[in-house]
Amino acid sequence: MPDDKGDDWLNLHSFIILCIAMAVVVAGTAIGYIILADIHQGSSDLVYRAGSGDQVEVDYVGTFEDGTVFDTSIPEVAKNNALYPKSLSYEEKTNYVPLSFKVGDGQMIAGFEAGVIGMATNETKVLTIPPEEGYGYSNPNLIETKSLTMTFPVYEWTTNTTTFEQEYYVPAEIGTTIKHADYGWNSTVSYIDPISDLVLLKNEPNPYETIYVFNDWPSRVISIDTSADSGSGEIKVRHLLTEADANNIMSSDSNGNKFIVIDVDTSKNTYTIDYNREVVGKTLTFKVTVVKIIPTSQNP
Repeated sequence: MPDDKGDDWLNLHSFIILCIAMAVVVAGTAIGYIILADIHQGSSDLVYRAGSGDQVEVDYVGTFEDGTVFDTSIPEVAKNNALYPKSLSYEEKTNYVPLSFKVGDGQMIAGFEAGVIGMATNETKVLTIPPEEGYGYSNPNLIETKSLTMTFPVYEWTTNTTTFEQEYYVPAEIGTTIKHADYGWNSTVSYIDPISDLVLLKNEPNPYETIYVFNDWPSRVISIDTSADSGSGEIKVRHLLTEADANNIMSSDSNGNKFIVIDVDTSKNTYTIDYNREVVGKTLTFKVTVVKIIPTSQNP
């Protein structure tokens, strides 16, 4: 009987040692995982977080300090102008899908990329990005101040007859009257050069007629002098812009370059336009949600 009890004690002792060993192995594995997670994530949780080299997909809403949306990947935001008023430069997209990029590749502005690092899937964060971490500061060479009064010739050489007919869908003949493509007033073919085949138009706006030179704001004909400028004539037009139009009008010049009216000074008879992109020189806010993370090891 003593021998049997001794055997039982040895078996119990062995079982206890085995349990302790297994606990040590499990604990060691967990600690090892946490250490590995810490190396990549910089935290002690077990959630995978985006790091340099990872491919990520994010939904986002980009806004200016006044709350207007300049860009988004979310269709509900894009379609709802009442809750999400849009900025002057906002452009509709054909498809609204999460933005995909590789962290650390320099595809995104610095502040956006840095803000995504450390985020987990389904996590949402609001990023405030100053100009130096966004699109930089404005180029003063792209800002121009112009007179509110413009002048145009009464007699104006335009295109050749072929281009004229393609543009206006009427024969290029002396006496033909068209609506001027740029100014919107009546113009009549006055002469066709037999050598160059160029068409000479006589611009014939009505006094005080309202026109849309840039198609985005009205202007008014204030005087017509057919004998000025050595016979070329002069038509004076005044832009009907007010101080309230500053930062509320975006348009394009004759070359298709976009600009924003940033100032109107009626006392000086001037207005100022800015060819810098609207996001340049501004503090931006992005509400970002991580949709998917593909760790570096799974990238091709």
